[in-house]
Amino acid sequence: MKQSKTQKKVTLKSAGGGNQAIAISLSALTLSISLLVAGCSGGSGGSGSLAPQQPAGTQGATAHSYVGTQSLDGSFGTNLLVAYRYGGTWAMTLDQTGEYFSYQNFGHQGYSGIAGNTPEVGTLSGTGFLPLDATSGGTIGDAGYAFEVPGDAALLRPGDDTIAPVIAVSTNGCPTLSSTTYQFVSLGTPALTDQNTHVAYGSVQLSSSGATWSFNNLNMYTFTGTALAPTALPTGNCGYTQLGYVVSTSPSTATGGFSLTTAVSPNGYFLMDQGQGEPANSNVLETAGGGSGSFGPTGPLGLVGVEQPSSQMNTGSVVAGKYLGFEYDDADVSLRRAGTLPVSFGQTAGSGTVMTGGSYPNDDVTQTPLTNVTIDLGQQDAKNNGLYTGVTVTVPDTFAACASTPFGGADANGNPTCIFHGDAIVGQPNGKYAIFVTVNDVSQVISHYTADAALNFFLYQQ
Repeated sequence: MKQSKTQKKVTLKSAGGGNQAIAISLSALTLSISLLVAGCSGGSGGSGSLAPQQPAGTQGATAHSYVGTQSLDGSFGTNLLVAYRYGGTWAMTLDQTGEYFSYQNFGHQGYSGIAGNTPEVGTLSGTGFLPLDATSGGTIGDAGYAFEVPGDAALLRPGDDTIAPVIAVSTNGCPTLSSTTYQFVSLGTPALTDQNTHVAYGSVQLSSSGATWSFNNLNMYTFTGTALAPTALPTGNCGYTQLGYVVSTSPSTATGGFSLTTAVSPNGYFLMDQGQGEPANSNVLETAGGGSGSFGPTGPLGLVGVEQPSSQMNTGSVVAGKYLGFEYDDADVSLRRAGTLPVSFGQTAGSGTVMTGGSYPNDDVTQTPLTNVTIDLGQQDAKNNGLYTGVTVTVPDTFAACASTPFGGADANGNPTCIFHGDAIVGQPNGKYAIFVTVNDVSQVISHYTADAALNFFLYQQ
């Protein structure tokens, strides 16, 4: 596929409000992709592999590269019957100055939403959230939304609101770590038929000796706080791959037969892709996993988090901040909420342990965000700085999915709400708060989902 250089001018409204005219250069793009197909039609359910090469493009010195992990989930489509499979590792480049981006899913179990599994390359525009525009034309943001902490962390929704988000960190090199503890939450919801118990949150201690990385003191817990006694993980090797600089751990009994991909950013963001959606595991939705608690017959979940703070967080200061990020509730049948929504918190000043925010009307980040979601962090764990295990999230219950249940409620105006409980990890990379929340969306039990269905929030202070 080759596109000749063209020039076009568009007028758009930025996320901060106001119109701006931007001259956009779309440069030549040549991408060679080898796709090995085994019963794959390009939609969900197929398996394949891509040649290990980065997307081509015009990124310059202002570009930042990231590696991301994505949820492996069973989701309902628009007809409420279609099950999509997400997952795997992603490579992404963002260059706000050069108005360039690219992204590609390198590890997947059949992906719906990005035709042919090829990179979308185009322009960046706006502030705050970044609408991604495909080179083939179409509307602004037709390739999704992104959010960036330049050179450190990024979020990506690679398409419309039915697509699971990608949580990413910078891949500049292999840092030297000495017994650094990272706290994490799991990303997403186990697939429809998975009734096993999965990890909700936990921690791991990383250390490096040259290219060899060790994973020590791995702890995993359920939504109820039950310790899962995970199997100790083998060492990994840090080096440059098609994803950038990551720590690769080979499949073993301890990893449930999956490859692990771990990355940490310069200022303390953490992710671990546990092989969810690996093409090599063509039967990943049926394979039996190991005993770590994060693995099950439908495969493992991705883990995302931040370095554990050296002292207790000031919760009042945390909830008083202003944040942008994504809300993710893949299992959206009962609540009828879109799967991945850009959100803003802090429009209404926080109080005590509570912060208020919401999504944007019509998925349009140029509009004023709603204030109909509350996150109450509760009390910080006395022994683990930055860990909150008594989190309460209240969301609108427009279709009365939670009415007449223990998790149903009402807002100040008497409108029905859902009240969910779970956990949060809070850190302060480079002086700004990051909040990763996972709460148990028990409304999905009504729809015969796993009892571990999760509603996630990934929030970054502005």
